[in-house]
Order: sequence, then structure tokens, then C-alpha cells
Amino acid sequence: MFGFLKEKLKKSVSRLTKKVKERPAKKLEEKKPRVAKPKAVKPKIKKPAKRVRPKKAEKEIVKERPVEAEIHEEVKEEPAKVEIPEEPVEEVPEAPPEEEKKPGFLERLRGIKEVVAEKKLTDKDIDSFFAESGTDLLQANIALEAVDHMRDSMKKELAGKKIRRRGAEQFITKALEDSLFGLVNQGSVNLEKIIKDAKKQGRSACLVFLGYNGSGKTTSVGKIARYLMDKGYKPVLAAGDTFRAASIEQLEHHGNKLGVRVIKHGYGADSAAVVFDARKFADANRYDAVLADTAGRTHTDKNLMDELKKVVRVNKPDLKVLVLDSLTGNDAVEQAKTFHEAVGVDCVIMAKIDVNEKGGSILSVSYAIKKPILFLGTGQEYGDLKKFNPGRFVKELLE
Repeated sequence: MFGFLKEKLKKSVSRLTKKVKERPAKKLEEKKPRVAKPKAVKPKIKKPAKRVRPKKAEKEIVKERPVEAEIHEEVKEEPAKVEIPEEPVEEVPEAPPEEEKKPGFLERLRGIKEVVAEKKLTDKDIDSFFAESGTDLLQANIALEAVDHMRDSMKKELAGKKIRRRGAEQFITKALEDSLFGLVNQGSVNLEKIIKDAKKQGRSACLVFLGYNGSGKTTSVGKIARYLMDKGYKPVLAAGDTFRAASIEQLEHHGNKLGVRVIKHGYGADSAAVVFDARKFADANRYDAVLADTAGRTHTDKNLMDELKKVVRVNKPDLKVLVLDSLTGNDAVEQAKTFHEAVGVDCVIMAKIDVNEKGGSILSVSYAIKKPILFLGTGQEYGDLKKFNPGRFVKELLE
């Protein structure tokens, strides 16, 4: 599940980690000539031993003497007068300055080590990283506005901070994790609390399910019914999709398998009236919740969008649940925005994630409409419904 997205996120972490680790190494190469300079001090001590100036002076004096014997005598006495070994001894005072320079050299060496050990990232580094990784993130169905949020978040977390090379990958992974968490952490919905609050008011809770054609609304209605039954609640189903052929029979099929009552009218009936009658039935018979199916529709179908607005206006549902097919990629973002603008969305169910290798739409949808994801559909069985946990979801992506 989400193998493609996980691979792209891992690749992004490696790319930025490499950026942190490579640059300090270049700085070390620039500093190498400076480290070698102090070593030139040692040859200076030996230079006096090679001086031959005294010999030249003596030779000039010898040339002026006419007698060869005197020349030999002068040459023999020359080593005693020059005393070459003594000259290095006279320059011994220069040794202390050499010792005084050693601490400075060590300090410079420590400074180089610090440069190598740490890297200070800038806004430009983060922009460069996203310029390289942006395509990968978009291919994983993360919308552009979500990528922009990730970049801004990582700038706040990383720019201007010194990152140690050894812990660079962990530090960057944590920053990426925080940016992803910021996308999906859009609050939460306590379904049981909604039902209990409605019960205190002497009525049943009303949940209306909406979405595009084929998104998985009707199947999700059946899954939520099973979820509530496992919690000890008693739901009733409302066949509010009076437009699509065989939609009522499909909901009845789920009702029969689950042993749940289905309230229905005929095809072409007023969808708002079907949901209203289901609410009256639930209140009279002490049911806990009405789960209302509605027809799939697009934003271009004005009549169906107006019908949906009427369903919401007449029945004032406690929760408007948008069901999206996660396989639609970035189109899911546009769908979410369309329904949210039309009737207001309270939470989202992302269906078919068991066959979704990209998964970026989950990050994008939640951020686009600033609403929480309630459940993830993980299969075709009634029990294949996973409660969404933002923190756990992000950690699993980066494992």
C-alpha cells in the first residue's frame, strides 16, 4: 500500500541528506593549503647550517696573500673560526614562537572539523531541493498547493539551523514528517459523540453521504453501518439515490446482508423526502442513526447539485461525509473543493486505498478543504474500514 509514495518520500529524504553531507566536504578541500603553511617553519631552522657566506669571505682574504703555505694554514683554521654548528644554537630563541603557533594551528583544525561536521541550510537550499524533488511528489499525486505547504514548513524547520552530518538523515526525516503531518492533521470527528449528543436531544443522528459517481458511497454506507453495529448502535439506511439505476437494489442488498432496515421510495422521487422519512422512522422507533445514500454527481450537473443542496437544507444532517475514490489522484482535490463549496463537507472517507500505490491524494484532499479524514476503505468486505490516524499514517509513509 502506497509503495510509490513511500519510495518518492524516501528518495526526497536521501536527496536532501546528500546535499547536507556533500557541501562541507568541499569546504575542507579549500582549507587544506592553510593547514600546510605552519609546516614550512621547520626548514627555516636548518637554513643557517647551509649558509656559506663566511667561507666566501675567507676565500677573498686568502687570495690577497701571496704565500701558499699561509693559505693552507688559513684553510685549516677556517672550521674553528666559522663554527657552523654554533649558528643553529644562536637561533634557538626562535623555537618558542613555533610552540606558540601550535595552539593556533589546532584551533584552526577544530574549526575545519566543525565545518565538516555541520552544515547550515539556507532557504535557497530548500528551494533547490524542492525544485529537484517536486516532480516526484507531484507524480505521487500530492497536489501543488500541498507541495508548497511542505516547502514552507521545511524552511521554518531547517533553514538557518546547523545540521550535524551524522544525524542529518534523522533530522531531515523528522522535518519532512512534521510537514506531512501538517497536511493531514485537520482536526477529528468523534462519530460516537455525535450519536450520543443527538440521543440526548431525543432524536437520531443523521449522516448524509455524498460524492462523485463510482466513488464508493453505497459500499461505504454499508461499512459504516457495520462499524456502528459493532459499537452497539442501531442504524437505519435511507435510499436517497433515486436517480441511478439499481442504486436502491444495491443498498437493499447491503441492508439484507447486515440485517439493517432500509427506507426507500421509487426512482425519480424527491431525495430530500426519502431522507426526511427515514429520520422520522428512526426517531419513532428509537434508532441511533440514519445513514443516507445520495446520487453520485458532478459539479457540471446543476440539477443534481441543487437536489443535494435541498437534501442538506431540509434535513440539516449532523455530518456530511464526502466519499472519494483515492485512485482518482489530483482530481480528488477538485472534487472535494466542489462539494465543499456547494454544501460544506464535515469529513472525508478515502475509498480503495488497498489498491492505491501513490496515496498522495490523501495528503492533498485533507489540506485542500481543511477537513479531517474519518476512515480509509481498505477492501470490499464490511470490516475493511480503517479509522484514520494522522500521526500513524505519516510515520508509516516514512518507515
